[in-house]
Amino acid sequence: MKSILYIIGLFLIATSVNGQGLGQGTIEAPVNYWPVANPDTLDLNKEALQSHLERCRRSGASGCLVAYKGYIVQQWYRPKDYLPWIGTRSAVKSWTGLLTGILIKDGSIESIDDPVAKYIPEWTAGAKAGVTIRHLLTMTAGLRDHTGGEITVPRVDQPHDNKNRHPGVVGQKNHNAYVLDLELDWPPGKHFSYSNEGVQLLSPILKRAAGMPVSQYARERLFNPLKMDSTIMLVDEYHNTVTFGGTRTTLRDFAKIGQLMLNKGNWNGHQIVSTSWVEQSTTSSPIMKNYGFLWWLDPERSNYAAAGSGDNNCIVFPDIELVVARLQRDRFNKATVKYQSTETLELIRSIVVENTAQAK
Repeated sequence: MKSILYIIGLFLIATSVNGQGLGQGTIEAPVNYWPVANPDTLDLNKEALQSHLERCRRSGASGCLVAYKGYIVQQWYRPKDYLPWIGTRSAVKSWTGLLTGILIKDGSIESIDDPVAKYIPEWTAGAKAGVTIRHLLTMTAGLRDHTGGEITVPRVDQPHDNKNRHPGVVGQKNHNAYVLDLELDWPPGKHFSYSNEGVQLLSPILKRAAGMPVSQYARERLFNPLKMDSTIMLVDEYHNTVTFGGTRTTLRDFAKIGQLMLNKGNWNGHQIVSTSWVEQSTTSSPIMKNYGFLWWLDPERSNYAAAGSGDNNCIVFPDIELVVARLQRDRFNKATVKYQSTETLELIRSIVVENTAQAK
C-alpha cells in the first residue's frame, strides 16, 4: 500500500534534473511550465517524502505538493475531488502583503510608514490618524478580530467582554464600508492582534494607490506574470476586493507564490516584487517574533508560511530551497492526524536535511 501511495504521489516524468526550475529562467528563455524530477536524482529522503504524503492524505487534505529547487518532487490529489479550484482562506493575506510591496516598487505607495489617512479620509481624526500601512501589515493597527474569536487585550474604552461577539467583516455585504467605520480597540503599534478587519482595510488603500480594483491589479501584476490562470480574488456584493480571505486557486497556482518568495521576488528575469520586500516580509516584527508582513514565521525551523484555516498552507523553507503547499476544500473534513504541527514541519525539513546529513 505504501508503495502505491508513493507512486500516486509522484507524477514524475523526468529522471534527471537539467536546466532550471519554475520561474528561474530569463526574459529571453522563461521557464513557465513546472518541471518534475525524480527524488533519486536530487538525493532526497524518499522515506520522509512518503511519510509526508501519507500524513497529508490522513489529514483530510484535498491535495499537496512539494517542490525542491523549482522542481516538483511530490504531487497528490484526493480521488474524486473533482473541482479544480479551492479557496485559500486566510492564506491570501500574505498575497495582499505582496501586492502592497509591488505598489511600493511601482512608486504608487511611497512608504509603508504612510498614514492610512493619506488614502482614507475617514481616518484622519483621533487615534486612527496614527495608524500606518506598516501597522496593518504587522497586525498592530489596534484592531481586534471581530469574527467571534476571544479578545486577548481589553478595549481602550470598555471592559473586556467576550460575550459581545458578532460576525465582523466576514458577515458583511459591503466589506470596505464596514472596516472604514470601525473604531480602534487600543492605540496603534502597541499590541499584536490577528484581525481580518485590519487586512480588509488594505483593500481601499491598495485600490486608491493602484487606480484600479485590487483584483484587477493582482491579475495584471502578480497572477499573469506567474501564469496563475486559474486564480481569482473574490469581491463582495459591492465589488470590493476581499483581501483578508477566500481567493479561488489551484494547488499549483497556490504553490507558485511560495516559489516566487523562494526566488526572492524574481520570476524569469522579471523582479515582480523587490528582494528587500521579501526580506522585510519574512523578518519578525518588534512586537511579534512569529509574524512579518502578513506572513507567519517559524524562526526555530527556518520557514515562513501563507496560512489559512483548515491548514490551507504554503510553506517556504528558503535555506533548503523547498516549497510545500497543501489545500483542503472541506474545512470540517474528518482527519486522523493534524497537519499543521511541529511534527509535520520537522518531517518536511527531513526531506532534505536528514538525507543530506546521511550523505555526508
